[in-house]
Amino acid sequence: MILAKTIEIYLPTGDASKVSHARITTEAIRIVYVAKSEIDNRKIDLDNIGCYILVGVDSAGDKMVYIGESENIYTRLQDHKKKKDFWDGVYTIQNLSGTFDKAHLTYLEQLMIKKAIETDRFVVENGNGGKYTSIPESKMNECLVYFETIKTLVKALGFNVFVPEIEKEQLTDETRFYFKSKDQLWDAQGVYVDEKFIVLNGSIARSEPTKHKRSSNELRFRDKLIDEGIIEENNGVLVFVKDYGFSSPSRAADIVSLGSNSGWIVWKTKEGKTLEDVFPRENI
Repeated sequence: MILAKTIEIYLPTGDASKVSHARITTEAIRIVYVAKSEIDNRKIDLDNIGCYILVGVDSAGDKMVYIGESENIYTRLQDHKKKKDFWDGVYTIQNLSGTFDKAHLTYLEQLMIKKAIETDRFVVENGNGGKYTSIPESKMNECLVYFETIKTLVKALGFNVFVPEIEKEQLTDETRFYFKSKDQLWDAQGVYVDEKFIVLNGSIARSEPTKHKRSSNELRFRDKLIDEGIIEENNGVLVFVKDYGFSSPSRAADIVSLGSNSGWIVWKTKEGKTLEDVFPRENI
């Protein structure tokens, strides 16, 4: 059973793009986001032990993170300002009860790197899984609980580094829909979750547009997904290598087929039910 939580978000400067604090009111973990340009002015928020996630864009234009830990976050960030160029902001993880120690930090760093790599929504600059550490089982369990809080809070701040496009549980539970051309130019499957249509890893997209779609928005968007590494060419076939959420089922169908479709009609279950049959729009 999922329990309700109250999240408190505080903006010290009144501007969420500069400084944001987030915490669950019944727990000690606090996330503090600070823009790189504001770090010198926010020592009061950063002069603590904790973990941190640098976030920005790499030289290829891909979203990137670097995950670390420090016994003084402010001092470590000053060093990163001199040595790392890609980042424009940082999410710091602090414990208001003062119970973090070096073992907590090192294990949390490992865990966050591992989870960020698994989620695969950002390039993770860390070249390894962090410094290996063996800690008592009691502290490991504390860190696992801390991580669930961290995941909830960074998601509340709009930072989805630990949140996959679709959770494994949803893949199991949600009805799958299919869209396949008779001439096998495309063959895709997906699920409809939280008013997004998610085309799943392994789906095949149309490679060549028809003549009247060669300068279309669909083709430009498809090419953008190729540039972002969502779609890759494999033996002459374009394949989704990551799950990707579209704003509507029609948009998903249009990009897969490089055509114009009513996604509510073309996405069907194996039994032939349309998306609209399963999710009547008047109830959405």
